[in-house]
Amino acid sequence: MKLHDLNPAQREAVEAMGGPILIFAGAGSGKTRVLTYKIAYLIEEIGLPPENILAVTFTNKAAQEMKERVSKILTVDTQKMNVGTFHSICARMLRFEIPRLGYTRDFSIYDQADSRALVKEIIQGLNLDTKTFVPNAYQNHISSKKNQMLSPENVAEYAEGYIDEKLAQIYTEYQKALKKNNALDFDDLLLLPIQLFKDHPNRLAYYQSQYQYVLVDEYQDTNRPQFELVHSISEKHRDICVVGDDDQSIYGWRGADIKNILEFSDIFGESKIIKLEQNYRSTKTILKAAHAVVSLNENRSEKELWTENKDGDKIRVQDCYDERDEAKKIVSWINNEINEEFKFLDHVILYRTNAQSRSIEDELRRKAIPYQIIGGVKFYDRKEVKDVLAYLRLIVNPYDTVSFDRVVNFPPRGIGKTSLDKFKNFAQLIDLNLITALERINEINIGTKQKASLSQFRDMINSFTEKIDTDTAKDIAINLVNAIELNEHYLNQNNIESRERWSNVDELLNSISEFTENSEERGLRMFLEEVSLLTDIDRHNKSDDSVTLMTIHSAKGLEYPVVHISGLEEGLLPLGSLSNTDMDLEEERRLFYVAITRAKQKAFLYNASMRRRFGGEPIQSITSQFIGELPVSLVDHIQIKHTSQPYYTSTQKYIHSKSSSLKRTFKSTESMYSVGSLVKHSIFGKGKLLRIDGVGENAKLTIIFSGNVKKTLIQKYANLTILESA
Repeated sequence: MKLHDLNPAQREAVEAMGGPILIFAGAGSGKTRVLTYKIAYLIEEIGLPPENILAVTFTNKAAQEMKERVSKILTVDTQKMNVGTFHSICARMLRFEIPRLGYTRDFSIYDQADSRALVKEIIQGLNLDTKTFVPNAYQNHISSKKNQMLSPENVAEYAEGYIDEKLAQIYTEYQKALKKNNALDFDDLLLLPIQLFKDHPNRLAYYQSQYQYVLVDEYQDTNRPQFELVHSISEKHRDICVVGDDDQSIYGWRGADIKNILEFSDIFGESKIIKLEQNYRSTKTILKAAHAVVSLNENRSEKELWTENKDGDKIRVQDCYDERDEAKKIVSWINNEINEEFKFLDHVILYRTNAQSRSIEDELRRKAIPYQIIGGVKFYDRKEVKDVLAYLRLIVNPYDTVSFDRVVNFPPRGIGKTSLDKFKNFAQLIDLNLITALERINEINIGTKQKASLSQFRDMINSFTEKIDTDTAKDIAINLVNAIELNEHYLNQNNIESRERWSNVDELLNSISEFTENSEERGLRMFLEEVSLLTDIDRHNKSDDSVTLMTIHSAKGLEYPVVHISGLEEGLLPLGSLSNTDMDLEEERRLFYVAITRAKQKAFLYNASMRRRFGGEPIQSITSQFIGELPVSLVDHIQIKHTSQPYYTSTQKYIHSKSSSLKRTFKSTESMYSVGSLVKHSIFGKGKLLRIDGVGENAKLTIIFSGNVKKTLIQKYANLTILESA
């Protein structure tokens, strides 16, 4: 096996064997190449069979790419490799093991919308007000408890007050309902294997023997259940290699624990630590700028990326009046950069929240620039797509009440809510799943027409259930869509929206056809499992010549020649409030680091002086401190040029009165403030100046505000009022 095309650090990482290994892989340092070669090395040089290697990635796309790369290096059957996401690997395990835990192998996997629907049903069943007990919020609460590996009993035991007690009650009923529906949510996919290992030590021993070498990608983003899984499986042989970058740990809000990577050696014992610091992606300027910001974090391992690439252009910081002006300037810069070197597909626009995309999309449409958006309403979350998938899930799993409720009267069959409620109460009374209970529909006091419709619905579902072991997913799906006359339902409405809905159904059928043609297991069960674990990134097609829009979180692992980052303002990036901790700020700083290191050649940063929030009037913004943390020598700062035509006429007077602050420039080389001064900030309130770092307009002012809130502000953006000089 030839390793000559690897740099020394990469080669060391590939050849390192024996005990726990931690590879710090900086952005653009060839992490995927190292993992690929590591797997190939284990097979060809160490002689480990492919089926005895477990490689965990964070996206299905990354897993597929890894398999393809290994197959190019070696002539091995990559189908035997256990490569996948935590969720896909656990789902595969549970299809075999789950009867030991009281479920059947035909379990459904509920996505966020399905889980939310179930939580809502439970809240209503407990006679609680959904305006007070908001289903989405309580779904998130339950997920958070699961990420902490807290059971309903744990939550009930430590409940303090009415709200906590109700959360425990909702959580308890939610888990009961999931089990009754023979369904798992995404968190359960991780938790149930842990339960399996605890309750059945022989099964843990089996998987420890099966997976003799464990590799984990993006280890900095693992949460507690994910950590417990890899720790349990690798505990016996201790042959585990994790790859990650603590500077790119950005999922703390959903349970990821940066301590998993920073304390790896403490947890796994004596470990070999290797750092990949040569960057192959970005220019020297981009790397220096990114490092200058992230190095301000205290909770990180010391490393600094370097590259043999050229210096490249300076980071361009563009001041804007408001979100409309920001959108115009983003699109203008994109148009300026379209030439022989750059196409539309070379540009990505990143933002902190999905809501920021609206004004940008509007401007792209006005200028007739093709674009694709990642996130927002995902393809598999569209109503018409979820309707067909609900039918298919019900065919496989007759216990799935969420799917039953979704399709029993779609397309309309004349079955009203009253009739359905009577039937569901009856099914609960006789303790049968809904499809089986329909066999006794004549025992219920509902109309003859409704009985006939429900009977026909039952017969149709049963007719397809009988075929799931013999027919392909493609055949079942096409025949189902024909049986419910979905084409006629949409096209008879004869409007643009309905035609678009049918087009999405058609695209779903195409997707199922592709699965059937390309997968070894062509059955409906496997298709539903695969589609339930897909993300929008897995469907992302970079071959189209269009600008890409996505959140910074979605951009993780991707790269583009030109990156545009919008909304660099306090409260947006960094996101948060006065209650933010230092850890929160550090994660936001890592998020900015991830954003800027997506850029290969050019990076554009945008901030608005005014921005609408929550549909209200525009309010004045404060430029993000992250801009001030960039070295001045690496930045080309384009400030606002005053205009007599402000964008918001309702605030024209306000904008004009503040024009001097919008264009603020300090030529003095000395700070206008002094340590010990009492100052006032428009958002943070009164504070005391503790420290001044640097001189002139880019001096960093460390201030302690009321409530013991410490902030570091850049002088030229601080806009402080001096209450009392020191």
